[in-house]
Formats: sequence, C-alpha cells, structure tokens
Amino acid sequence: MELIPGSTPESNVEIPADSPLSEIGLYQPSRFQSILSTLASKPTWSLSDTASFDHLHIGGTNALDICASKLALQGGARILDIGSGLGATGRYFATTYGVDVTGIELQQTNHLLAEMINSKNEDARIPDLVRSVNADFLKLEPAALGGPAQFDHAISILCICHIPEDSRVPLFKQAARFVKMNGTICIEDLFRRRDEPLDAEEAKLMRDVNGTPHLPSKTEYMGQLKQAGFGECVWEDISEHWTALTRERADKYKALAEKSAELERFYDVIAETLAGGSVGGVRIVATRMM
Repeated sequence: MELIPGSTPESNVEIPADSPLSEIGLYQPSRFQSILSTLASKPTWSLSDTASFDHLHIGGTNALDICASKLALQGGARILDIGSGLGATGRYFATTYGVDVTGIELQQTNHLLAEMINSKNEDARIPDLVRSVNADFLKLEPAALGGPAQFDHAISILCICHIPEDSRVPLFKQAARFVKMNGTICIEDLFRRRDEPLDAEEAKLMRDVNGTPHLPSKTEYMGQLKQAGFGECVWEDISEHWTALTRERADKYKALAEKSAELERFYDVIAETLAGGSVGGVRIVATRMM
C-alpha cells in the first residue's frame, strides 16, 4: 500500500491490514492513507496539514500548551516523549517553544510515519530538534540516548494506559533513569475514578477498543510514581473536561459524510465510558526526587 503516490520508497510507510494498530479505530490505515495522499503534491507540510490525524491525544494543541506551562518549558530544554506516536507533540513543542524532543515509540509504523512527517515539515529546524526512536522503552538503555539523566523533562500523553499493571512501576523507574534530578514529568492519562474495579463490560470495552489492560485508582497511581522515585506530585482531575471534549469529537465525526465504522465506534466508546463516571482523565506533574 503506497501512502504517497509517486513518492520514493523511503518516504512511504506501509500499514499492514493485520497490524496490531488496525485493531484500534484510531489507527485505521485508510485514515492515514487518504490524508497523506492529498499532501503528495506539497513539497513541505505545515503542522496543520497533519493535525487531523497525528494528534492521538485529547485536546489537541491546547493540551500541549497546558503541559508546556506546567513544565515551565524553556528554549533549548531536552524533552523525552514516552509513547510519542506520530510525533505531533515533538513537532509542536519544537516549533512553538524551541525545545529538543526525543520520542520513544514502540510501534514501528508510528515511528516510520513520524520520521516521514518530520522530514517533510516546513520548519527547517524540525529534523535537528525532533527525532523518533523505535524502541521498547522498558528495555531501552540510557546509553542509547547519550547516557543517564540527559533530559530536563519527560512527557507522556495517553500512553501509559496501554501498559500492563505489572509494568507500570518499572516504566516510571525507567523514566527516572532518563530525567535529571529535580527534573519533571507531565502525564495525561486515564484512571479509575472509583475504588472498586470496573465492571466486566467496561473493562472489556477498555481492553478491546482502547487497548487498556488495567486502570489504576488515584491512590494506586500516585503510589506507583512515589515507588519509582517521583515526588511533589500534583494531581489534576480533568475528567469533566475530557467528557465534554470526547463527546464533541464523537458527534462531529458521526456527522461526516465519509467515515470509518471502526473509528466512529472508538470515539463513541471513549465518550460514553468517560460519561459513565467510572473512568476519568488526569494530568499529573511530578518531580524526580531520587
């Protein structure tokens, strides 16, 4: 499958129909292909050219600006983006705040698309300031990125919800290895709003539709960060905001003349689950203390 007709093999990225990504509506191959095909004749691309599909989080650039404010980003800072997807966060941060961003992405398809979009960006700084690394973050050694404690900040937006329960503390400990002492991490994620487990139907929907094997409560989440060496944790419940945004997103997509049934279901399930009150959204800022 050629994403950009007439382009060189190096600039094409194939998303196999049987890829794990194709199981989640947000990663439907046809969605990427159709949009990228319309960009084939443009020599360079703006951030807005790919914004309709490369922001895989809730809230678009507004969410990124809030995270940047919470981290007090300064030009020249080094940022580690854990679960960087298609690289939209890195490109936006580099363009808007002049920071250097290294994204770690497990899925090779996402990584290749991110690198391709970086190479086509109209901002000539992007290739030098933003990069995607295709790796399992849990197995990545700091030496691969220049040594331990090289980053001023870390960020992870709607990625950790895909991590199995027994890998969460190891992931946070791994983040602490890469971030400087007293450096900060900003996380936007899903969490369980009630002490009791999700009911069987909700748990199945989150697992099957969103790829979420486990959702921690606030107490569990904060305890995991503390166990990994992070302190001064600020917990901001953004559930109501996300409930409104995801409902609006789902309704807008449903109104389109051409749409994917899988993506429509994904948007609906996320909106309905948040509205149900058992699942919520959170923004956490924490400091590496040890």
